Amino acid sequence: MLKIFGKKSSQGPAGGGISKVARPEAFTIKIDPLKFKLSTRPAGPVHEQLETLKQKLTKLSSNVENNLMLAIRAATKKNLDLAQSAFEFDMEYIQKGKFEVEYMCLAYSCFQELKPAEKAVVDTARQIMQKLETIGQYALNIADKTEYIQLANIEILHKDEYDLKPMGDITAEMIKKVVEAFVSGNIKHADETLVMMNEIQEIYDKAVDKLKAETTDENITNFTGILSVVDHVKMTADISCDIARMLK
Repeated sequence: MLKIFGKKSSQGPAGGGISKVARPEAFTIKIDPLKFKLSTRPAGPVHEQLETLKQKLTKLSSNVENNLMLAIRAATKKNLDLAQSAFEFDMEYIQKGKFEVEYMCLAYSCFQELKPAEKAVVDTARQIMQKLETIGQYALNIADKTEYIQLANIEILHKDEYDLKPMGDITAEMIKKVVEAFVSGNIKHADETLVMMNEIQEIYDKAVDKLKAETTDENITNFTGILSVVDHVKMTADISCDIARMLK
């Protein structure tokens, strides 16, 4: 648990710092693809194979949601240990999960003689995986800003002047709902995601207006960084809506 959420004792700017984060290097994702047990034929009924794929995609989605919220928490609280944890969590869980889902989708779609409807499920799963990959990168972009931005009253738990915390919570719920829509086939969840975007847009517009009204030459660098975080959260919500429209 500590590995995921950083050191409990570090609530402020003290910590290792983004500059000390070991960035991923080639071949650091230790995965043995043979363990995926891919085959030119489903090992059992196709619906069971597809269900396993959906479960893997759901797990990937959950990890992406968690890291997005972790990155937002790190940036808004200027907590460098949490920011470092976001990079570590991405490498340990998100990259590995993406690797497995990608292999499963490609093998099933290209090398198994699936029926058109079954192949469509696999191809959609791959498209969603690619969207989640982008969201995962956005989370790291947010974490990267931690060292360079300063919000007011960072010591107040779950509070910031731009409502980034609630914006992140809503966006994470949107990601969850839209993947549930695919996995369960319940399009209502996709519709709910699109409706939730209205709240995201309202928070975004309010945050941007506040930043514009208060920007001076003295704080423009800091405010630009904050705007980048706000913008990345909104772009993540936009991607959730893209998935929702794709499912309709």
